[in-house]
Amino acid sequence: MTMSRRVYPTAVVAASRRLYRTAAGFEIIEHARNRLAIVLVGVFIPVWITLIRLTMSQSPIAFRYRGNDEVLRVNAMHLTLVSGGLNAVTLIVGFLMFSVTYRSGDFDRRLVAAGYPRRHLLLAKMTALMLSSVLVSVYATGVIWLYWPPEQPWLLWVSLFSSALTYGGIGIALGVVLRGELEGMFAIIMISIIDVGLESPVVNSSSDQDIVHYLPLYGSMQGGVGAGFTHGVPLHQLSIVALWWAGCALIGLIAFRRRTRIWTTRARPLPVRTREPVATVRPGPGETVHVCVRMCEQACTAPDHMPMYQGLAVLAALSAEQAAGTVEQNVYPLGIRARPGSQSAM
Repeated sequence: MTMSRRVYPTAVVAASRRLYRTAAGFEIIEHARNRLAIVLVGVFIPVWITLIRLTMSQSPIAFRYRGNDEVLRVNAMHLTLVSGGLNAVTLIVGFLMFSVTYRSGDFDRRLVAAGYPRRHLLLAKMTALMLSSVLVSVYATGVIWLYWPPEQPWLLWVSLFSSALTYGGIGIALGVVLRGELEGMFAIIMISIIDVGLESPVVNSSSDQDIVHYLPLYGSMQGGVGAGFTHGVPLHQLSIVALWWAGCALIGLIAFRRRTRIWTTRARPLPVRTREPVATVRPGPGETVHVCVRMCEQACTAPDHMPMYQGLAVLAALSAEQAAGTVEQNVYPLGIRARPGSQSAM
């Protein structure tokens, strides 16, 4: 009895790990097969950062840094590198998570219907989100560092990573809630553009208003500015990112559970049908008919009494032979009439 109590939890844990590894492996493979996201990571980020470096002015601009509640005079081009990196990372990771979640919706529903636990599927998606966010943010940090070494590169990576997590959660939520792929892509693009535009003083001269505290990229933007121009860490602002990510994860969890729910209704009993009586092949005594045919050109007849179905067959055969010209004599079926005293007549 003691051995069974020890072995049972071990078997359950082993099975749970196997289910999680299987789901996570397929989720990562699905991410790796998304060629558009890979092209965006490899091409869009360096092109976008290079264009910012070549076109933006380096004149000083005021930015309200909430870490120590002071106004910093920063280089406009360097600030745009931070906001541009955030914009690129959020677009790529948000699109990647939305695309994978949306396309795997029907497959996830079939897996749940077959008995696959929902928690393992959700943990697999979170694992893929973490891995994608780490890789994309590391790559974006390296590209930015080539043009401008920030004061704290690790904090810049944390800011990019937190923004990727936030928009990855938004992508998962949209992928479960929305019913069209174009709708989700448009929603992610518009949310990211509006968010970054309101956060950056290069685009919005009133970016120091308190309303920006409620935007998804508020903490990441403050962390990026702190990484590039200060030696401090805005812990309070970065902690708000966790709230956004938790909120998006909760919405995605509820929507995922509802979407993969197996809707069943109680089956109504089928109506009981009585078997219809099979018609007898042979007719009754009162259903015989009198078949009369004329052969040759003379008025000779060959009457006979037979069942109705045989009489119909004889007339059909004679008519077919006459039409085909396969008979040597002229055969003219005169017709069918009911036998005197029968119940049916033709």
